[in-house]
Amino acid sequence: MKLTFRQKAFLSRVLDLYRATQDPLHYSVVAERLGLSNSAAYDMLRLLEQKGMVSSEYTIPKATSGPGRSSILFFPTAEAIDLFSCLAGESQEQEEWEGAKAHILASLRQGKASDYQGLLHELLVRIPEAQSSLVRCAEVITALLLSLREARHKFGGRSPVSMLLGAPVSKLGMSMLGGFALGLCLADQKVQQLLGDFQEYTKKYEASLQELSPESLIALQRFTQDVWGILKIAPAER
Repeated sequence: MKLTFRQKAFLSRVLDLYRATQDPLHYSVVAERLGLSNSAAYDMLRLLEQKGMVSSEYTIPKATSGPGRSSILFFPTAEAIDLFSCLAGESQEQEEWEGAKAHILASLRQGKASDYQGLLHELLVRIPEAQSSLVRCAEVITALLLSLREARHKFGGRSPVSMLLGAPVSKLGMSMLGGFALGLCLADQKVQQLLGDFQEYTKKYEASLQELSPESLIALQRFTQDVWGILKIAPAER
């Protein structure tokens, strides 16, 4: 079940408290730590329990001898822990993507009309280390377009790269772009030596491409359009 922003924020704090104590939590403890009333904390915990994010149990204080008043304690479910592990992973992936994108575009702009081989060598080293599928795709496609520039292909008129990047966003289109660029690069002996065994990277590109969400695919195509716009490989586009 979907959670509101407020519910996610509350659950996140409960998870932090639970990890710190490694014990189920009384709603009064949650209320005190979060600066809420007991009733507000209790109601939210019960609501999260209905959504499968929290479980509860009744216990009797150990110090009590004989029958005593039971207390209700709450603890996050495995589903809640998995949810926030996933969110943390997405946040880390987004951070990696923003950093890589900014670095590549800044390097391209600084090296405009000059030698890009330094950036190309850097990308060839970085590609195997990328954790994010989106970052890996971005680094591979940038390396291919840089290599295409080194090969100095003259397309004439509107280039196939521009046509592919101007088409509706699709995994097939980005796959075709990678294959097209690689084919032209490998046809140039100088660039082929520069790239080395780049076909292994393109296999990783294809696999990573299939993992991209629709949002990430759009981000990749827009990024590639920016890279192409800076390089302006085709003479007709200068």
